[in-house]
Amino acid sequence: MKKWRALFEKSKHFLLVTLLILITFCYAMFQGGFVSWFVFFTVSPFLLYAFIFLLVKEAIVGVERKIEPSHVESGQSVKVTISLERKTRFPFAYMLMEELVNSEPLIQSKVQGTSVIKFVGFRKKFTWNYTLDSLPRGEHRYLGVAIVFSDFFGWAKKRTVMESEQIVLVYPRVREMVYATLQTKFDMGSMMSPYSVVKDTSMAVGLREYVPGDRFSWIHWKSFAKTQTLQSKEFEDRQSQELLLVLHTGASPLFEEKVELAASMLQTIVQGRGDISFVSSGAKTKVFPLIQSEKQLDQVMRHLAAIKPTKNVEFQLRNQQSFKQVASLLLVTTDVSDQLLHSLANLAKYCICFVIAERPPSQTEVAKRYKQIQFVHVDPTDYYHLFTEVMKP
Repeated sequence: MKKWRALFEKSKHFLLVTLLILITFCYAMFQGGFVSWFVFFTVSPFLLYAFIFLLVKEAIVGVERKIEPSHVESGQSVKVTISLERKTRFPFAYMLMEELVNSEPLIQSKVQGTSVIKFVGFRKKFTWNYTLDSLPRGEHRYLGVAIVFSDFFGWAKKRTVMESEQIVLVYPRVREMVYATLQTKFDMGSMMSPYSVVKDTSMAVGLREYVPGDRFSWIHWKSFAKTQTLQSKEFEDRQSQELLLVLHTGASPLFEEKVELAASMLQTIVQGRGDISFVSSGAKTKVFPLIQSEKQLDQVMRHLAAIKPTKNVEFQLRNQQSFKQVASLLLVTTDVSDQLLHSLANLAKYCICFVIAERPPSQTEVAKRYKQIQFVHVDPTDYYHLFTEVMKP
């Protein structure tokens, strides 16, 4: 049954054109007179064109899609340009081009221009561009382009699909934040001490190869004068400065705000040359140890671009022993439960819990019991002074 249906779909336009030719000819033959033959000779050129249209084999040489800009953050717009080239110059009346997508936001954006009608004529090359506005964070996938050639009245049609798979990765929006000091503990002892995750530059213990992003004051000019090679000073850390940022990926109405906050904190700390690791805790725990370079940061941002909320999953961290050396654990969440507090107390000696909520949450008796856990309310509309809020009592 399926074979017959597929055969009918392929041959229905040919049968339609053939039937129209027979009907108009029979009408002219049996009816006779000027009017009937006038109708026949008027329609015949279009029917003959449609018949030849079905016999000509058309091929698409290639399809190229260009997306600008290459780095897109949530809420931004992108311009998509598609270049298409066909093999022959047979004069088709027009063609319909439509994007094939596998993403709900892109499906909804079809009304914005992801399909277009082009008048072909004898042209071989075509360019088509449209704009996607306010793309949400995520991984949006293009599968290809569907092209439908048609005659003047739609009696004859040909459809071909060109596979042109491409992924548009929309990163989380990174907001500007004022960088300030945090509180942590010395490697030895329990005394609390404020410190900046920027490296201590009071004592240089060696030299290393210059890395783009190093401060101007870190460059060792004496060695540069001798070797003509840029080298940076290596400094000694007087105290443990490594941070562990954990994103709780539980489903929440403010999930996008959680991702944006995590991305903003990561970029701010890495640009400040701080030592930080990142973990996304959910159905699958993903660990990014010691993020120091822009390349490592980009890998984390790609993960945050594609991450999705998990439902009914309790907070958990696997391989907990690998996190014992961190000075502070920073948790980004929207909900604080007693079970979460017990888990945090067993994981780290000191924890800063950033709670994103419309209103400051009330602390339970269990929360008041754990003195090593500091709670910071985060306004979902403003992250600018977040680090300075940590220092408030």
